[in-house]
Amino acid sequence: MFTEIGHVVAVEGDRAWVQTLTKTGCSSCQVNTTCGSGIVNKAFSHKVFVTPLKNTLNAHINDEVEVGIPEDLVLKGSLAVYLLPLIFLMLALGLSSILFPQLSELGSILSATAGLVTGFLFVRWLLNREKNKTRLEPKLIRIVKRPIEVTQIVTSDD
Repeated sequence: MFTEIGHVVAVEGDRAWVQTLTKTGCSSCQVNTTCGSGIVNKAFSHKVFVTPLKNTLNAHINDEVEVGIPEDLVLKGSLAVYLLPLIFLMLALGLSSILFPQLSELGSILSATAGLVTGFLFVRWLLNREKNKTRLEPKLIRIVKRPIEVTQIVTSDD
């Protein structure tokens, strides 16, 4: 399970809006202060994401929560997004060269591009089909910190 720490910024019904910051490998590297990539990363990598998640932990505003997503979903998603369009590209190129042996180079490029676009559209269709399934959503795992609420301070003059 890939996990990330976030802060609850809003609660609406059964949803908690969780804010997280992006992290990169540069933040844990020992030479990130002298490396060019580390310096550029520090300057431009502060992206904030706010994601609505099902509030299964009854989290409140300002709670620090741990958010997780299963590793197998990340692997399957990466394979679908990167590998399927390439497979469609190669299939279209192979089929066009078998069906049309005298096809010009421009025709091969066009058929490969058509296969790539078809692959991207297929991935988009798969994602839209899975859109409403909650297994693809990140989940709240636990509340890491909950701020103490102080409602009234009483002082006495003794």
